[in-house]
Order: sequence, then C-alpha cells, then structure tokens
Amino acid sequence: MKVGILSMQRVINYGSFLQAYALRKTVESLGHEVYFVDIKKGRQLDLPGKEKAPTHKAKLFELPKRVEHVLYLKKRRKLFYDRLFEEYGINAPKDESELDFLVVGSDEVFNCLQSSPWGLSLQLMGDTAVPAISYAASCGYTTLEGLSKAGVAEEVSDALKKYKAISVRDRNSATVVREISGIEPQIHLDPVLIYDWTQETDGAACRFRDYILVYGYDNRINREEEIAAIKRFAKEHRKKLISFGVYQRWCDKNVLCRPFELVNYFMNADYVVTDTFHGTVLSLKCNKQFATIIRESNKNKITDLLSRFNLEERASEINRLSSVLETPVDYSPVNDMIAEERKKTLAYLDTNIRL
Repeated sequence: MKVGILSMQRVINYGSFLQAYALRKTVESLGHEVYFVDIKKGRQLDLPGKEKAPTHKAKLFELPKRVEHVLYLKKRRKLFYDRLFEEYGINAPKDESELDFLVVGSDEVFNCLQSSPWGLSLQLMGDTAVPAISYAASCGYTTLEGLSKAGVAEEVSDALKKYKAISVRDRNSATVVREISGIEPQIHLDPVLIYDWTQETDGAACRFRDYILVYGYDNRINREEEIAAIKRFAKEHRKKLISFGVYQRWCDKNVLCRPFELVNYFMNADYVVTDTFHGTVLSLKCNKQFATIIRESNKNKITDLLSRFNLEERASEINRLSSVLETPVDYSPVNDMIAEERKKTLAYLDTNIRL
C-alpha cells in the first residue's frame, strides 16, 4: 500500500526529524511504500481558553557569542532546508488523496491548542481523506479544560472518532482521548526508541572522546547555577562539554551535525545532560549515564516517559546532578521493555494499516 506519514517533519528539530524518519522506516519494514504528507492548515484559535506554548527568555550574553549563535542557526536552517529535507523526500510531499492510508504521528500532533503555523488542523485529529490511524501521538499542552474553554471539544471528538485506531505516547494524551471521544487508545513508545539505528550509525567514526554531551534547546540551559554545576562535574571528571545540534554559549564546543550523527554522538558520549524529551529518549536508547533537568513546559511528558522505565530518579534537580550522573543505570530491564514494545508497535501497525 501507499502510506503517508503525517507528522512535524518540517520543523527544524532533531527529535522531530528522527521520529518521523524512524516511523517511516518502521512502516516500510512492513512492506509498504511510504511518503511524507504536509499538514493542512486549519483555523487559528484566539480564544480565552487557548493553551499557550511556554515562552523562554534566553539570557543575553557577550556580543561575539551572540554573533556565533546567529551564524550557527543560519547554518542549521540551511542544513535542514537545503539538504536533509531534500534527501529524505520531505520537500516533495504527497497529497493524502494520492495515497491509500495515513499514519499520523508521532510528536505532539494532537497538541491542537498550542500556537503553530497550522492552528487547529482537524486533519491531524483524524478528519482525513483516506483511512488513518495515529501512532504515539501526544497532546502536549492541550488539556480537556482547554478544549472545552476554546469551544472545540465537540469538533475534536468528532474528528478523533474517524480514526481506525488511536495510539498515543503518554498517559495525559490517553486521558484526553478517552474522556473526549470515549475511545480507549493504545500507548506506544516514541519511534526513536523502537527503531534500530544500527544501519544509520554502523561504522560511523566519532571524532570526539572524553566528553559530556549537552542537549537542550538553543541557549535554554542558561541559569548560572545550572551552568556552574555542569561545569563543575565536567572538571571533576576531566571531560569536555560539547553541545551537538543546538547552541549553548558556555560549552567547550558547539558542533553542528546531521541527525544520524547526533545519534552516533549520543552512543559515544561518556555522560549526557539534557532538558528535552528526545534528549531523554536518545539517552535511554543509547544506554547512557544521563541526567534530565525537568522544565515546567515538559514536566508531564518526561516524567511519564521515565516512570514507564522506573527511572524517575534520572530527573535531576541541579543540586543532585553529580549524584544522578554517578549512579549507574541498569539497562537490562530497559532494553527488554523496548524489545517488547517494538513487537507491540509492529503488531499494531501491521494489524491496522489495512483498507
């Protein structure tokens, strides 16, 4: 069958790219032709109950670093738009009407009240021209209360009921879907966790050694107490601090890389410090000693992810950073769970991608 992946693959974000790619390869492994599909714009909601994406005010830093940051962002944008999107078929999307089936996900495709270029796209919620299922979808900041206040609960409910099957990646999303539509969704892992990255990373050389990989949104790790704690740990363990794919002014190096190189750098890191969902996902996938700094904006999804693996202790207050990083993770049960979840993913997709 000709299957479309409807996701956020056009967002300049390593996690978004990797999860879209991993889902595509997983569906292809079931024998289907797979293409990317662009999100159709819906209407922009500007109502009192609308959920706002949390804002982050980056601390200003010295002029040379600011210039370096701007140039870094321009180079990264060029990498994604001029090379990656072209190489992986993102710049030549199919219209859903040309396809037999759609898989919507993963990422925050159900986050319909967060500000976005597409607004409330009922296409993402299940109102599609061809049969569709979701996979590991997330509601993000969208809540039941927010949907009701925005006056779109009924629309969203009607759209969700058009899905052949619904899969989400966290308990909050499961609750929203269940309460608003009466449908009991399945819960699956993010595609980055269930995909085997060996083919993309096998034999890849790593040009860095003895480093702590730092992964957070550009310049978001900027509180002086956070920076001081991370630097202190690095000095005590004689490690370089390297930020890959994103810019942190205080790191020893800021390395622009391709998404698969990022996976390889995670694999070869001695430690990982992150404050993002996919930074945590890649740490788990690559069996790293890691600490995740929890932000209010991602508290729900990261704590939910860690709790599924009984690793809540990896969520670190900055004053616990050293003890968290120095406490070994037993990855045997983690890897066993990922293997079992991969089987469930393949069964779900194979069973439900049918006319």
